[in-house]
Order: sequence, then structure tokens, then C-alpha cells
Amino acid sequence: MAVKIVGLARRLVAEKLADEAKVQQAILDATHQDTSLAHYLVRNKLVDQFALAVTTSDEFQLPLIEIESFDLDSCPVNVVEADLVKKHRILPLSTNGKSLFLAISYPGDLSAIDEIAFHTGLKIEMVIAEDIKLDSAINQYLQLISRSYSSKTAIDSKLEDEIAINSAIMSEAEEELSTFDETPLVRFINNLLLEAIALRASDIHFEPYESVYRIRFRIDGLLREMTRPPVKLTARLASRIKIMAHLDIAEKRAPQDGRIRIRLAGKRTIDVRVNSLPTLWGEKIVMRILDPLNTDLNMDTLGMEPGQKEAYLQALQKQQGLILVTGPTGSGKSLTLYSGLNSLNSNTKNISTVEDPVEITIEGINQLAVNAKTGISFSSALRAILRQDPDIIMLGEIRDLETAEIVLRAAQTGHLVLTTLHTLSAAASLDRLRNIGIPRYNLASTISLIVAQRLARRLCERCKEPVEIPEKVLTEQGLTAELHPSPLLFRAKGCGDCGNGFRGRIGFYEVVPVSKSLSRIIMEGGTTQRFRKHMRKHGLLDLRQAALLKVAQGLTSLEEANRLT
Repeated sequence: MAVKIVGLARRLVAEKLADEAKVQQAILDATHQDTSLAHYLVRNKLVDQFALAVTTSDEFQLPLIEIESFDLDSCPVNVVEADLVKKHRILPLSTNGKSLFLAISYPGDLSAIDEIAFHTGLKIEMVIAEDIKLDSAINQYLQLISRSYSSKTAIDSKLEDEIAINSAIMSEAEEELSTFDETPLVRFINNLLLEAIALRASDIHFEPYESVYRIRFRIDGLLREMTRPPVKLTARLASRIKIMAHLDIAEKRAPQDGRIRIRLAGKRTIDVRVNSLPTLWGEKIVMRILDPLNTDLNMDTLGMEPGQKEAYLQALQKQQGLILVTGPTGSGKSLTLYSGLNSLNSNTKNISTVEDPVEITIEGINQLAVNAKTGISFSSALRAILRQDPDIIMLGEIRDLETAEIVLRAAQTGHLVLTTLHTLSAAASLDRLRNIGIPRYNLASTISLIVAQRLARRLCERCKEPVEIPEKVLTEQGLTAELHPSPLLFRAKGCGDCGNGFRGRIGFYEVVPVSKSLSRIIMEGGTTQRFRKHMRKHGLLDLRQAALLKVAQGLTSLEEANRLT
């Protein structure tokens, strides 16, 4: 019985790319073997695979790609299940918003596309690839999935076994709740921690509301909603986390602070700070993840321009003086301080820190955490450290006049002191210290360097795309021809590697050495305008200029610069 030839098969015959009788038989055999006609034709050498791919592309009006030149490491590994990849012979290439881009050799099977769309919840966009080359790419991709899954399973198992509860003895209520250790609730929290670590999240927010319970991750400085578990789990999730952090699960009316230590495979240890806060609809919990893998203390990775880095290093080499690092919460001040301390760390130096809490541990540095319960405050700890023969002191933050006075006294008596303030610019840090009661002459004679900073999201190197900006807009934004002679900038796009066009963060800085002329301005109580005039005169970048320079270098977007400056 003759088989009716339609669609792509009819076109192959019409263009004499395949024999009609062989195509008719191939249709029967492909149906019997439950495979696509295109795959059958190529496997049995009844048609040239490149000619087939070109014809398929034209027939379905879909783009044709060279799949062998595509970087498989950039493909998303957690969007389409491996079984669906094998079943339908498709290769997930990238996601963009609510769209999933797939490579396929024959796009005529609508039921396959519908099944993938149903399982992913995404709109499917297709491109055509040569059949045999696609098979090879799919096999490599499945190996990547397998390695990723094996790694995740090993870490997940380790995480299940080794999340340490900082308690030797549990209360009766804790013992009762600990019987749920094998329940889905515990696995849910453990997997949530694992996912947060994998995504380089700095914080996890558990937020109860009247009819919604949402969980958000802070990734690269911005919060992103991840899931919404049932509202009825509010109390149980809070209790489980409080047990892990050794908090009082019976206390639900007052804020509490605790800590979880996670040990992963390869002796990797991650500290998680936990804070609970009673709200109208239950306890809101925030976990701060302190992952050493996300901490690079190499000063070259901070993002300072060469002249700024040189000024910082020169201040660090001084025997005494005060280095101020300023910026809002989450701007990377601690990392700047730690990188500086790490560069000074040697057998010939006695370095001590007072922190609240200790965020990064560095071997060879004496680190002390503030503890209100035992009476260890910034000021009392600083006094004690000064009796420990220190060369270099790092104080987490200046919070009051008493601490500021001790810091200045230490910096004037043969010690190099590094500390932070929560102000928006270098000039504002001087105003803050004057406002809490520090005399101008003390500031002028003691401060050697002021660093103000922000952290911008870094554009993903895999997918960032150039965009031409009108010259008028560039000028209005401050991107002069001297700073950026080309009208081309880069913007975020989004790929399987990053998800939203950004991956990691990059710092930008005001770095202001306190020279004799600036010291005189400070002594005379100079205004912010006079301070900034001094910066311009000496070629020092302010935060806006530093941000625009990162835009010009293609490291971040203009939108990020505008968001932060």
C-alpha cells in the first residue's frame, strides 16, 4: 500500500534530495520504530544531514545553527529533565525570561513540544540542528547533567548528615521536633540551603504573611523570590530552623540570633547566621550565608582602578594612621578590609580584629567577636587588644563617640587601624565623625585614607550584548568622549549560565588619600563642595565617575550605575 507523502517528506522528494519509494518505506519504518522521519532518513543514509537541516529550516521557518560550535557548558542543566531530553532528542540551549530555546532536528512533533512546555512552564522557541551532530551534543549534555546530579547528590547527602546543631543537650520540645529529621520538611530546608549555596546567594528570607509564605534569595545584591510553601508550614519551618541554630523555640515574641555550621564534602565549611524576628503573621527568619568559596581576598579582584589600588596599598604600608572604609550595608566594605589585612598578614606582624560577627576567618590573624552576653563590646574589646602589643587593628564599625575616641588614640600611638562607617561618600564620613563629637584637628592629623564604595552586578561574560547609545544620552549620563569614545555599551541579556544577564559583582570606589592640602581643608572645616573640588583637582574619581568607568569597560550596565549612584 502506497504511503501518502506530505510536508517535509514531500519537499525532500520534490527537490530530489531523497528517493520517493525509499521515503515511503522510511515513513512506515520510522512509525514502527517510534522515531522521527528525519532521524530515520539520516541514520539510514537516505538523505544528506546538512541538506535535510537546511530544508527543515526553510520548511518550518526556523533558524539553523551549527550545534558543534555551541558552548554546552552554558546550557541550563536544571530546566528540562534528562528523560525528556532523551525521549524527544532536544537540547536546551538557554532561557530568556519565560522562553526556553531548544535545538531540535525535526520540529514537526507538536505533542513533544507541548509536553516540554507543560513540564517546564516555559514558552518553547526552536532552532534547527543537523541530526547526527545534535545527537553528539545531546550525549555530551547528558554527561554534564549526570556529573551535576552526582555532585549535587553527594553534597546533598553530606548536607543531610552534617548540618551541625550547635547544641549538646536539647530541650524536651527540641527532642520532640527532632523526630521529624527524616520528613520532607527537613529535606526541604536542607535542599533550600544547598540551592542557595549553589546560586551564590548571600541571604535567605523566610517571610510569613496572612495568606502567603514566601522564600526569597538575595543574589548579587538583589532579592529574588524562589518558592511559596504552604502557609500552614510557617510555625514548623521556623521551629526547625531555630533548632538548627540553637535558638529557643518557645520564644516567639523577641528577636533571636543564632548560627548554623554546614560541613560539605571536601572539608568545606560554611557558616550561616540566623536571625528571627516576630512579625504580625509569624516569625520572619533571615539566614546570612558566609561561604568562603565566594570570598576572594586577592586585592586585584576588588575592582579598584590601578591608581586607587596603589593608594590603598601605600596607606596599608604606613606604621600608623587610620584607614576609613565607608558605604551602605552590603557594599563590600568588609571584603575591602579583609583583603587589606590579608596582604599585611605575616610572621612579623601582630594583627587583631574586633568584629560583629567574624565574617571571614584568616589564619594568622587574631579575631574577636563582639558578644553582648559576656560584656564584650567594640570599646571594651578594643581596650583589651591595645594591651596585646598589636601592630595592626581592624574594628568592624565605629558606632559611638567612645569607640571613635579609642580608635583615633590607637591610630595616633603607633598602630595602623582600619575600620568602617555607614555613610554614602568619603566626604560624608568626615561629617559623621564630626557630628558624633570628634574634633577636626584629630581627624586631620589621624586619617590617612578614605575609601567609599558600592557593589554593582557584573554583566555575564557569556551573554552580555552590545547596544548603541545615542551620543546625547551618553553625554547626559556623564559618559564623555574622553571616558568612553565609542557609542557602544553592553547590556544584560540572560543565558543558562546566569539566568538574568548578571553573574557576580564588581566594586567601584572613591579612594581619597589625606594629603597635606586635604588635611588643611579638614582642619578648616571645609564643606563637601570643597572636598569634591579637591578630588577633581587631583584627578580622583568620585563614585559616579568610577561607576561609569566600569560601564565603559563593559563590566556592568548603565542601568546598574544609575541604580547605585
